[in-house]
Amino acid sequence: MTTPEVSHGRGGAGNITPDNTKYVDGEIVRQGQEGSHGDGAFSTGRGGAANIADADKPPSAMRADRDVVPEEATRPSTDGESFHVGRGGAANVHLSEQDKQKKLEKHNHQHHHGNNNNKVTDSPSSPGAPPNLSLADKLKHKIFGVFKK
Repeated sequence: MTTPEVSHGRGGAGNITPDNTKYVDGEIVRQGQEGSHGDGAFSTGRGGAANIADADKPPSAMRADRDVVPEEATRPSTDGESFHVGRGGAANVHLSEQDKQKKLEKHNHQHHHGNNNNKVTDSPSSPGAPPNLSLADKLKHKIFGVFKK
């Protein structure tokens, strides 16, 4: 039997590929004997007060039913780790405290011990140009100042 081709992603031929992934039901369910267990209120339907039975019975410390969480419905914890959410971009990066500290140390190291060769220096002021202008304004004044004569 051949593996079926399925679409992965937003569209386009590059996202149509064979997929031999075994898909399983990862639904979290509640298991136990149906009906009253005598251990407190329980739901008999989709919701609403009319579907709550044994509402007058006090809850018990030990329930006769339990939640079943299949392994497929779990994922490893990202607590204490950096992770990325969304489609991309720096705003979707969530850094761990350790990675935040490393980034801060790297930034501070570059700021305090930075290479002085990266400084941008302005050329001396053009004659007649007002002082404290950006390099672009000085050049603009020099080029277009010729037409003002």
